[in-house]
Amino acid sequence: MCNIVTDRIIRSFGITCALIVGLVLACCLKLSARPSIHAGESSAQESQEPSVFDLPSIPELEIDIGYWALVIAKECDSTVDIERYLHTLDTMAANIQYMVGPREGDMVRFAMTKMYQFDPGEWNGNRVFSYDLDDPMGEQPGARLLTTYLDTHKGNCVSMPTLFLALMERVDPTVPFHGVAAPFHLFCRLRGRQGGEIWNIEATNGGNGMRDIWAIEQFQIKQVSIDSGVYMRDLTKKEYVAQLIGILLSKYRHAGKYDKALRYAELALELNPRSLAGLVQKGALLGWIGHTMQEQIIRIEKRLPTPEERRKLRLYESESESYIRKAMSLGWVPETPEFRERYLQTVREAKADNLE
Repeated sequence: MCNIVTDRIIRSFGITCALIVGLVLACCLKLSARPSIHAGESSAQESQEPSVFDLPSIPELEIDIGYWALVIAKECDSTVDIERYLHTLDTMAANIQYMVGPREGDMVRFAMTKMYQFDPGEWNGNRVFSYDLDDPMGEQPGARLLTTYLDTHKGNCVSMPTLFLALMERVDPTVPFHGVAAPFHLFCRLRGRQGGEIWNIEATNGGNGMRDIWAIEQFQIKQVSIDSGVYMRDLTKKEYVAQLIGILLSKYRHAGKYDKALRYAELALELNPRSLAGLVQKGALLGWIGHTMQEQIIRIEKRLPTPEERRKLRLYESESESYIRKAMSLGWVPETPEFRERYLQTVREAKADNLE
């Protein structure tokens, strides 16, 4: 996937081809609390709409993952009606609470939330939520947004755990139910308070359990990345939303709006300083911005950089490499073609099983 432009960046900034591939692929939330509108950095503030740039000033306990996932969707698509989707989430949660009834316990709330999503019945109009086997990597426009999943009932490893978290926090926000990151993947974890059980919940597999050892082997997770806390750790709500901000980061990076993408990368790092997407993408974006500056000077203006411009170019290069080194020290490695193909093969097998 190293195209001509990428090769130029490699030569200009000393980043290896394998790293650039990883940079490009690296970017593949209390119930009733609604944030007040603060002066933010986003253009959304001009119309006094909520913006993800409001997040740092909001206390962790007031973060509603479902709400902020919808804010992110609106920042991707201005036509999104946040209140309509909030009503959808609240209605779904009310139905689940009805299914729970007078029964107590975290496992009951989890089981009914799982049933509501993945088992056909009158509770969901016999229309279950399922993994999108036609777009398993969530590469179609808007595929990773919570709104798309709510509309289509077809999701991926970003949108599916996000809905599970959004529903659980509405059914009972006191249940210890967290998002967890793995390489190019998100899942959930339940820590039952009554029996002490700890369950990894794979939303892309009908909300079924997943052992730590299986996840570590399946996603080829290095011990250093577990020890550093970037993978297999319960994420705070802000840290989980930082993962979702990768959707915005990716959108603007692909659109060539590098300055805006850089602001989202910096926000992700503000919410989670160990965000690999934030570190890797910020490093890549600084490289792209420096490369663009160099191209403007040498190829378009056809001159040599001034001493001040050379200083800036060196700064872009050193900062770019610094963020990549930081990500690598935490255990980040680029996605390999072999890893991607092995994952897609499991998807093809699952799709074939569904057709039989």
